[in-house]
Amino acid sequence: MLNHVRLVLILLSCVPFSVAQAHRHGTMPKEDGRYNPFVAADPRGGFYLAYVEQRDGSSNVMLQRSRDGKSFSAAVRVNTRSGDATVRNENPPKVALGPSGQVYVSWASERERWKGNIRFARSTDGGKTFSPAIDLNSDAARAPAGHAFQSISVDKQGRIYAAWIDERNMQPADRGAEIWMSTSTDGGRTFSPDRRILGDVCECCRTDLQIDAAGRMFLSYRTVPPAGPMFRDIVLAVSQDGGKSFSKTIVSQDGWEVNACPVAGPALSVSVRGPVGIVWFTGGGDRPGLYYASSATREVSFSPRRLLDPNQKLGKHAQTAVVSQDQRLVAWDDLAEATVTRWGLLDLRDLRFQEMGSKEGVSFPVVAISRQTALIAAARLGSRELFLQTVSLAVSTP
Repeated sequence: MLNHVRLVLILLSCVPFSVAQAHRHGTMPKEDGRYNPFVAADPRGGFYLAYVEQRDGSSNVMLQRSRDGKSFSAAVRVNTRSGDATVRNENPPKVALGPSGQVYVSWASERERWKGNIRFARSTDGGKTFSPAIDLNSDAARAPAGHAFQSISVDKQGRIYAAWIDERNMQPADRGAEIWMSTSTDGGRTFSPDRRILGDVCECCRTDLQIDAAGRMFLSYRTVPPAGPMFRDIVLAVSQDGGKSFSKTIVSQDGWEVNACPVAGPALSVSVRGPVGIVWFTGGGDRPGLYYASSATREVSFSPRRLLDPNQKLGKHAQTAVVSQDQRLVAWDDLAEATVTRWGLLDLRDLRFQEMGSKEGVSFPVVAISRQTALIAAARLGSRELFLQTVSLAVSTP
């Protein structure tokens, strides 16, 4: 009963006073410290760790390199303009790697409360220095609008794709925002004009963009229908033409109706040859929490949803990484008597989940896998530092 009460309180804090959902993208800490971690695996071995450092009222994107997930290089500031970042729990800076070791970082700035631009900077020397940051949204010089929850991915040819939730066209009566995309074919020196690719999108839940070895693009997000019951289902959009067109599939019809901000986006995992897996939070039904489903076809049909871990209390904010063709490492935070981050292995073949570890007092975890080592990063509650944990995996990554 306690967990259900907490869920209601979380959602009520977001309940709007108009038809459109209210802007509540997460609690913003005021004290100095390190927040919003994100980790990316380096194909050459090791990891990149990005986070937002808040100091003296100024927020900046920082990057560190590690060869083993335990010792890290000195932090490098990514943004050239001081204070060009913002702390948002569900919206950390994102890191992607190019085929020749280029490091690409994208993040959300803030010009007004919840309103800002999608920024991008690149490094050609392994993250030691960065080019001056640029705006990816073409309306950056206009009146501030909501641009956030960016995702970035690089295909085998080195083309960079960036997608984000965009509110430039939102009217007071609109229930959903849009997803816009911009691409680069020259290693991030320039980007194509941005364009709308999807509509009816929940404005306060993160996106997840990934590209498989065949060049197919997968984009997951939470939807909000333009009319009728406000069911907050998870959608997988697939493009086979480089993001020019998308086919959409509802992963699971959960029947979760809420006119509020879930602030809990999906976690997508795409392996080289195995099924597409998605883990997500739903607040509907008898058992709110984290569920998962997989698609062997990679496009239109998903297995019935299944509770991720029967022992979870109220799991949210999952992140996943591919361990092998059929296995995924999943990390999430669980809300019981205290907040705790948990992680474990999910096997999509026999539908088993095995918990591997947990840490109390940390939240919003992210994960990456380099060879047989996983790195988990999360925000420590009430602390100015990040939680970092390496995990040895017995199964080789693809």
